Amino acid sequence: MPAKALAPNILEVGGHQIPVETRRSISRTEAEGLSRQLAGGFIVADRISTEARRVLAEGRVAWLDRRGHLQLRGTSLLIDADVPPLIGPEPTRVADPFVPTGLDIGMALLLEPEQDHRTTELATLIGRSPGRVSEILAALRDRGLVDRTGRPSIPHLFNEMADAWAPAWRPLGSLPESDSDLYRLSGTLGALWHQAPVVATADWPAELYVESQGELRGVLRSHGVSPGTPSAGRAAVCPSRYGWSVPARLPDHDFPVANHVVVALDLAQDRGRGREILEGWNPEGYVRVW
Repeated sequence: MPAKALAPNILEVGGHQIPVETRRSISRTEAEGLSRQLAGGFIVADRISTEARRVLAEGRVAWLDRRGHLQLRGTSLLIDADVPPLIGPEPTRVADPFVPTGLDIGMALLLEPEQDHRTTELATLIGRSPGRVSEILAALRDRGLVDRTGRPSIPHLFNEMADAWAPAWRPLGSLPESDSDLYRLSGTLGALWHQAPVVATADWPAELYVESQGELRGVLRSHGVSPGTPSAGRAAVCPSRYGWSVPARLPDHDFPVANHVVVALDLAQDRGRGREILEGWNPEGYVRVW
């Protein structure tokens, strides 16, 4: 059906004149006003929010989001489809996505790599603000580490996470009570408990994660190394708060055990032995992400 532009804001299709509105972006509030003013019309914008799209659809207003989506409605017509983007991706304000919030996002994606992840649901899951989560997801997409559905690129996201994973370990002169939920066993002993192909002696030093700097100060006051005292292990704040909050789905060790992704990231810090262990480790019951 031929279409003809009659004026900058009028399009004729099959003898019908359709009002056209162009905008930079459209929020839900703007969409509510446009739905009243432009019923049966067509909107073109660089960005139309998810809520705005819903409002426009309910108001029977067709729209084109220049980032790559078109919706047209008629008496016997419905087109709701991805189309080639007409603009490039929005520049991200995130120079380094692997700040603490980014590590939490990456952890959540790697723990459930075969599920789609929406921004608001992900923000609720990890306890971070939706705006910040949206910014970091955009930066990860720009790097090709996450797709449009929120699924991670494997093993690329894991490898980038491993490069940014930098726990500040502190030596312990003795170990705290092992039945406390304040700790997560990781490192070599955590890998052994996960049945990774690792060998360790019975007296291998434990590597324990805590949730916060306050918890770390507390354990160091009680169990820190005194001069001349041999180390019984070491402790650190887990680089991912969300990673610490999701322990292994296994019967408890003497200490609760960190999840398999946290343990794998610790192993990956050793470019020799650790990476060799990862090569031979296929965690039972989980998708391998390294």
